[in-house]
Amino acid sequence: MTALPTAMEPTVVACTDVLIENPDAWAAALGPGEYTPLGFDEVQAVLLAAWETAAELLPDVVGDPAELSWAAPPTTELRITCEQPVDNGVLPVLDTLVDMSPLGGNDAGPGPQMAVTVTAAPAIDRRERQRLLRKALVHMANAFGYVDAEVSLL
Repeated sequence: MTALPTAMEPTVVACTDVLIENPDAWAAALGPGEYTPLGFDEVQAVLLAAWETAAELLPDVVGDPAELSWAAPPTTELRITCEQPVDNGVLPVLDTLVDMSPLGGNDAGPGPQMAVTVTAAPAIDRRERQRLLRKALVHMANAFGYVDAEVSLL
């Protein structure tokens, strides 16, 4: 999604989203005997691709990057969320859909979402973006109870 500037809002908003709407259909698509929760490495890959898309690709839709300038470095929110309630109306915790084991134990008990905001230059080297992503994920994990999470574990 790209929201273009208007008279009321002079900024460009670019969003990317990956949604697993039906975990049962997802498990069926993977086939019998497959481990259905996303691995944390897969989550990192999705967040990296989403960040690259939102910061580098979608803004180019607005116009020629050489003619446009950033008012400030873009702010990117990286979020992992369970948004679909189960039958009892309660949101499932993340570790039912994502293998959170690389983050260690959770002192607060896992919840249905985690998020972190990153401010960085829009066009940066992929390795630098991966490094920043890992640092941001550790910061996010620590804030949401995964006190043993470290960059070296990711």
